[in-house]
Amino acid sequence: MSLVELFGEGLHWAGCTIIALLGQQRRFEALDFCYHILRVQRVDGKDELVKGIPLKRMVDRIRRFQVLNSQIFGVLARHLVADEERAGVEHIRCFPPPTAPHHHVD
Repeated sequence: MSLVELFGEGLHWAGCTIIALLGQQRRFEALDFCYHILRVQRVDGKDELVKGIPLKRMVDRIRRFQVLNSQIFGVLARHLVADEERAGVEHIRCFPPPTAPHHHVD
């Protein structure tokens, strides 16, 4: 049984949620080695066997994960930003200024 069959997209959601909460999405996208392999393969277009794994098949799988991660980050961004905006709004209660007591002069 594979991890996908066992957990579905749950591990992706968990990982992307942690990355988003830590504010590291850009760093993840820049430093993830799979994304680098995808970019290199787009440029050279090779379809070889690397250590018994067809490069084209691996790149297709990386691309599917990249799309899934982008969709998850998009959903998280919509909901996390909404929560942050709500947290940024201060509810200020206004009180009328104090009034001086009225003195009667007789």
